[in-house]
Amino acid sequence: MGTPSLVLLVEDHVDSRELLEEFLTMEGYTVETAGNGRTAWERLRQPPCPDAVLLDLMMPVMSGWELMRHVRGDARLSKVPVVVVSGAGASQPLPEGVLAAVPKPVDLGELRATLARAVAPP
Repeated sequence: MGTPSLVLLVEDHVDSRELLEEFLTMEGYTVETAGNGRTAWERLRQPPCPDAVLLDLMMPVMSGWELMRHVRGDARLSKVPVVVVSGAGASQPLPEGVLAAVPKPVDLGELRATLARAVAPP
């Protein structure tokens, strides 16, 4: 069995972040979290590069939209799969480079399947 895939979970709502972190850990992923886009950007600039990013769009400090502009402008990060997990995505087009979107409230089965398409199984 290989090393578990590293997922960066970017979510400002503490309860949602903790629930998703617990779910992903139970699914076999290694999970790091960030409470806003700026913290996520600081983390993304440091190795190791995550295998996928789960990203809320509506956050304080730096939104998911702004974070995506930074990520897609960085050659090292531009190919990292990003899955939006947000209630905002339904009414607006998704940021460029997003692999998929899972609406809130999150269906954990849909999230599992979407993440499995984004990264190799853990």
